[in-house]
This record gives sequence, structure tokens and C-alpha cells, in this order.
Amino acid sequence: MELIGGILQARYCSSQNENPTEQQHEYEESTEEFKYVEKLLNNKMIPTPPQHAEYPTPSGWYPQTEEASKLPYFVHRNKFHNMPVYLLKKGPLERTKILKVDGDIQLFCEDLKNYLSMKYPSKIHYTHINEINNKVLVRGDHVGEVVEFLKEKGF
Repeated sequence: MELIGGILQARYCSSQNENPTEQQHEYEESTEEFKYVEKLLNNKMIPTPPQHAEYPTPSGWYPQTEEASKLPYFVHRNKFHNMPVYLLKKGPLERTKILKVDGDIQLFCEDLKNYLSMKYPSKIHYTHINEINNKVLVRGDHVGEVVEFLKEKGF
């Protein structure tokens, strides 16, 4: 015991008094209840989509083709099997955001610019590449055109 600032302080260490073998506890492992826990966990893998008789489906969805895997770049789908193309609005500015671009992102951006310049020859299309996050930003609302471009490439 020590006297610190007028207060008597006692320190006890329980690890010195007890035997380490006495601290082991028995437990029971049950796998039956784990099925309830699995429902709460997120899926790490994208489940395979169901097979349809014809494509595109009534909702307009279609699977990726094998042509897409032969290109030097690849655009992955999101967990709902949709294209990762989004419209960002911040005040009067509109930008189209393409996510999950892997591979040669520079070549992807060049191909996209060429496609947009064929659609709109009088416009200059400004793009921003973020290689760390694998995304491309295009100035303006070009969601429909980018989705058409990705469909043509087989993504």
C-alpha cells in the first residue's frame, strides 16, 4: 500500500495468485444456430443471375458477353448486376461517374471519348480519371450514352 496525495492506494494483482490452468473455461460450440447469423452477414461474392429464355429481359437487363474479357480493360457490374454508371449533380454541374473500371483505364477513357465524339461531334468531352478508386468522371449528363457504349463493348 502506498500513500499518494493523502489517499491510501492498494494494488492487487490477481494473476500472481491464480494458477493459469484454473482459468480455462469450458464452452460448447453449436453450428445449428449459425444459419440465423448467416442471414445477417453480407454476401462477399456476387450471386449468379438466373438464366432467362431471351435477352434483354423485360426490364432491359442482359448478361455480360465473353467479348468483354478479351479487352484490355473491364467494367465490373455492381452487386445487383447493373452497370456502375451514375449521374452526379452538384448545383448546376452535372457529371457522369463510371465506377469499377479495371485494367487500362487510360485506354477505356480514350475509347469512351471517341464514342462520345462520334455521337456529339461539335462538343469537347472533358474526362477525369481516378486510377486509385478505378473511376472515370465525364462532364455532363451522358449516362445513356455511356450505358450504350458499355453494351456495345459487352459489359
